[in-house]
Amino acid sequence: MPRRRNEKPNEKPFLVVLLTIVFVALGVLGILYAMLFLGVELSPEMQLMVLLTAILGVGYLVAGYGLYKGARWGWFLAAAFTILNFVGNFLYGTYLALITDAALLVLLLLTAKHYGIHVLGKPARPSSPVPAPTKPVATAFTIPKKEKRFVRRKHRY
Repeated sequence: MPRRRNEKPNEKPFLVVLLTIVFVALGVLGILYAMLFLGVELSPEMQLMVLLTAILGVGYLVAGYGLYKGARWGWFLAAAFTILNFVGNFLYGTYLALITDAALLVLLLLTAKHYGIHVLGKPARPSSPVPAPTKPVATAFTIPKKEKRFVRRKHRY
């Protein structure tokens, strides 16, 4: 269907696009890093780290796809894998990666509204000065005739 003249394409906010790019890039880098050590003899601890990196890489790719599509599950998956990566980096002592994970968590929290997620629960409805529709808005009243006074004024032209 052709676009109308004044119709804008479906644009995504900058932070959503940035978050999608970061998650896809992290996924690709994680998979490439794991493939680098395929034929190498490694200690059991290093094998666990490479396996965790491969799993996180695939998870980041899937989460990046979900973030791009605007799906809630993509946001939840991205948050879960980021928290998992945060815990892993904390246990292994890679503190520079902790800063990256913290930045990703902040970006996820900033973009949560775009995915329909309320981080602190449902937003409270603002109280309105308008009464509920069941309450009468005004009552009819009449001004007694004695009170009606009209003053004639002379206008100067």
